[in-house]
Amino acid sequence: MRSDSTAGNAVILMYHRIADAGTDLCVSPAEFREQMAALRAQGCRVMPLLELAQALARGDAPERSVAITLDDGYLDALTDAAPILREFDYPATFFIVTSTLDGPGEFWWESLQRVADHEALPATLDVALGEGAAPMPLDTPERRRAAFDAVRRGFYPLSAQQRRERIAELLRWSGLAAAGEAGQVRAMTPEELRRLDAMPGMELGAHSENHLLLPAHPRAIKEHEMLECRRKLETLLGREVLSFCYPYGAFDEDAVQVAERAGFAAAVTTGNQPASPLSHRLVLPRLAVHAGDDLGARLRDAFAAQAQPHHYDRSFA
Repeated sequence: MRSDSTAGNAVILMYHRIADAGTDLCVSPAEFREQMAALRAQGCRVMPLLELAQALARGDAPERSVAITLDDGYLDALTDAAPILREFDYPATFFIVTSTLDGPGEFWWESLQRVADHEALPATLDVALGEGAAPMPLDTPERRRAAFDAVRRGFYPLSAQQRRERIAELLRWSGLAAAGEAGQVRAMTPEELRRLDAMPGMELGAHSENHLLLPAHPRAIKEHEMLECRRKLETLLGREVLSFCYPYGAFDEDAVQVAERAGFAAAVTTGNQPASPLSHRLVLPRLAVHAGDDLGARLRDAFAAQAQPHHYDRSFA
């Protein structure tokens, strides 16, 4: 019998892209299939996220419970992840950033990466750096990487409009085209989202309108990010959307209150730890899965870990 400190632990897995791109956000389709097989080999009970959240709140989650989530709404969620999930008859929740429904389906970090990878750049980066920032040399691979890492960090607290302006400035500076060209990594279209949501076991959840760092913004912006995303998805799908994912896993008390008042039944963050009956239903931690991970070992560790409240007071009302 498990001890009280580990009883009721569950694991919520976090993925982004299922693709052979070889970036930090990617797990290849072949490895994703192996990881899904590892869940079966470990005797895991794969459940819909909302059902798992309810079971955790009641304190009766089945032993070795797992929920699968994929963030952002990349096209490969439909073309690669969902077919593999269907092979195993596993449900999953896909968290969608809805600003891509109204225009080019390229996320800002993908646009920035296109610029960073472009071979024919000037020797010095002197645009989109923010007020008072000094130009940065790009004359070696190390300096180029450091420069664009600094630019990326500077994007996190920006407003949606500020990010759009800086991306446009970088694209002009680099000579690259805006999003929308064939072959570029993109988000799903509205029709593709409807197709995914119609598949058995596949559910869409809200991931904000613009993928902002919510704690960096006032309550009115937080409300817009959550409510506009939910409104768009519910209009598109013709059903309630009850789950939310904090962009970057970042939240504060204000964001949790907004999620509560918005009517979300469950919200997830990051944390790289198991969920448990101690987890607040609006601050459920997840385990990020990367290429090369020994998922079986990580699951064993997670199910054996001592339950923690994940940096948030369970008594929050």
